[in-house]
Amino acid sequence: MSIIPKDVLWDDSSTCGSNYLTNVIAQNKKFNLTKIQTISIANGDSNQWDITTLTSLLLNADRPKTLSQAQIQELDHEDLLLKQLRDIRNKLTHHASKAIDDTEFSQLWTDITNILVVFGESDCELDKLKDDSVFEAPIQSINKENVKEATRLNTLGTQAHKDGKFSDAIALFMKATVLLGVLDRDRAVFYSNISSSRLALYEKQQNGTSSIFEIHDQRDQRYLALQDAKLACNLWPTWWKGHFRVGKVYATLNEHDKAVNSFERALALEHTKEEIRKALDESRHILGRQMRYEHLDPRFSPRTVPEQLNALQETIGINPENLRMLHSLAEATDSAVADVLKGYKYEHGDVDVKQDYEQAAKYYAKAAGQGSAARMYNLARLTDLGLGVKKDHDMALKLFEQAAA
Repeated sequence: MSIIPKDVLWDDSSTCGSNYLTNVIAQNKKFNLTKIQTISIANGDSNQWDITTLTSLLLNADRPKTLSQAQIQELDHEDLLLKQLRDIRNKLTHHASKAIDDTEFSQLWTDITNILVVFGESDCELDKLKDDSVFEAPIQSINKENVKEATRLNTLGTQAHKDGKFSDAIALFMKATVLLGVLDRDRAVFYSNISSSRLALYEKQQNGTSSIFEIHDQRDQRYLALQDAKLACNLWPTWWKGHFRVGKVYATLNEHDKAVNSFERALALEHTKEEIRKALDESRHILGRQMRYEHLDPRFSPRTVPEQLNALQETIGINPENLRMLHSLAEATDSAVADVLKGYKYEHGDVDVKQDYEQAAKYYAKAAGQGSAARMYNLARLTDLGLGVKKDHDMALKLFEQAAA
């Protein structure tokens, strides 16, 4: 099956990827890709695509209008197999126990093999992958001088990271990755360290401002950190830290469903690490909260006060100017209400107020001190999310309980 118009070969170049995004995906409403998937396609390197991205491209691409009936039937059959492959992936990814027994493994392996053979894979080569030896470290030729140099660079990079010189650390780790004659497992460590430094660099660049979850281009340090973490996993599939790094990136991107999956893999490989449990608990907590009241989080539906007033006018006919007059009257007669309204304006942004979570938290805290349930609830939300104040789930829970009392 070809996803390229007029049978042009995909050459894994960024030119090919960008052209496909512009000429095919942008013109086809059937595609529903994440920002990370879009960037990976623009890069053009099909080796970076996961099953979800690849099947989306193949299943949603428009077919030529000059196909014969036999060709249509062949493509229909291939689409069916792609959907089956995607379903198997989803079943394994979201498996409740994160483990399958021998019988289930054998059946799934047979199903996957039958699908891949149709698409041209060799069943003999696939059988080799089934052998447990695939998880053993491959026999590699070692260059002692390069190993020594790689170790030196890694040590320097680690120190640079500790000193907060994250760009220097990344450069040193990257030099270590390209040296020949170094074990894959060592290179996995280097890529894991690069991923860690990229995330630290991103946080430093944010300089305490609120995180913007969406990745805009391939230069975003979080996107690069994700690629490095995945490389670490590929080089050493059974090392817990590679999966842990992937989870940390997804957590930074607020994709906590994927973060939980990666942290669970890491924990299955190393169940004694407290840092994995802590990160897993954190992402589970946030994921659960998002599922319960994601619509209340201003970062997921960031509408300014004017936008919200206009929405009220459209839905129930309230005049925005009349409502603002009522707010002004309330502010003049009740200082606690005034603090809440000011906090709300800072939380969402208004005509004459720039969004500032820290200022919002200060006004909510001031109002909460007067015992109002609504004020405590607003402060609890920001505390639970870590917006404008230090993230503290225990304190947020206490505030929620006080607000409900």
